[in-house]
Amino acid sequence: MKKSFSILLLAASFFYQGQTTKEEILSDLNQTGGVYYAYPTPTKKLTAVPSGYQPFYISHYGRHGSRWLINDKDFSGVMDILRKANENNALTENGKSALQRLEKIWKIAEGHNGDLTELGGLQHKQISQRMFKNNPQVFGNNAVVTAKSTVVPRCIISMAYFTNELTANNPKLNISVESSDKYMKYLNHHTKESIDFKSQDNFWQEEKRKLKQDALRSDRFIKNLFNNDEYVYKNVNPEKVVESFYWIASDMQNLETDISFYDLFTKDELFNIYQAINYQFYVNDAASPLSKGLVKNNAIPLVKNILEEAEDYIKNNKSGASLRFGHDGNIAPLLAFMRVEGMDKEEINPREVYKVWNTFQAAPMAANLQMIFYKNKKSDVLVKFLLNENEVSIPVETKSFPYYQWNEVKTYLEKMTKSN
Repeated sequence: MKKSFSILLLAASFFYQGQTTKEEILSDLNQTGGVYYAYPTPTKKLTAVPSGYQPFYISHYGRHGSRWLINDKDFSGVMDILRKANENNALTENGKSALQRLEKIWKIAEGHNGDLTELGGLQHKQISQRMFKNNPQVFGNNAVVTAKSTVVPRCIISMAYFTNELTANNPKLNISVESSDKYMKYLNHHTKESIDFKSQDNFWQEEKRKLKQDALRSDRFIKNLFNNDEYVYKNVNPEKVVESFYWIASDMQNLETDISFYDLFTKDELFNIYQAINYQFYVNDAASPLSKGLVKNNAIPLVKNILEEAEDYIKNNKSGASLRFGHDGNIAPLLAFMRVEGMDKEEINPREVYKVWNTFQAAPMAANLQMIFYKNKKSDVLVKFLLNENEVSIPVETKSFPYYQWNEVKTYLEKMTKSN
């Protein structure tokens, strides 16, 4: 029995547990966008609910949906560089083509500093649709549904799309919707120690700088855009241009556009830049051993909130959902802290991190962790974990993966919050 269970768990876990190869990442260039990877629609079939059990509660944390780049200068900065070069006849035909594309995007991008895109809203609408369809018992007329977001507009609007879709499916559903500084202490918690770790000029920062510097150094890329070496030497920061186009190319997948900038890069260039950015995010916001737990422990207040609200629904025999909306820098520590399948891997070598941990798996746009609670007539409670709507494991023993006894999961999480 134990042997067959182990084989089943291994098969179910392969997607997250197996080492990721360079070829797998490059099989979809959008994945090299990391945190800009547009939410991947789930395709795997969910495991049938055990006989006699019904879902009654969902505990959720979701990142905002697809967004624009954070600052207008992320677009206009490199566009101005190319405009000036064009005025001085220093652009190649490819450079002129890149400039024309930038100017088309700029017409709709200007002013949208970090705003949710149309696709971002659609992502949350569709996640909500699937949540309701798969768990209609959770959202009956007497359900108690709460939704809370950080105070950032893209999170608030993501929450609105999500909750509006729930009420579209059941107009009698009553949902409490809030966005307030009051909830930032667990929705977007960062200790002073973790902030200091990210900002200190320590050894990992130098490794990060050199890895990124090497990735952004591309004579081929610059010569493809500019035809005058002397002009480039006097007027252009090559690394800045390469990085700007990387972020712009990555963000195009989050817009309603056919414009692409991937043709400006070789696959190796994209991979090398992604590898450097992925390493930085891994150390800043995930399970890297370099932080000695400081980063992932930012999730402790959130886990405590998850425990408290789950117990409230169970003890008071309520049905409904706790919906929470935040950022990539919140969901990644949560996954690492809870040791969700594949999200707690540790690696020190910057050039090996992508093999065990990737931002496009942990924190794509609209990334979400769902804990689905089930009970039978004897009030025995089970829970299942979904990462981006795919069933995942946690290090708690079970004989019926992906379903766990809630009491055992509760004990595990309480122990984690007290020992860190």
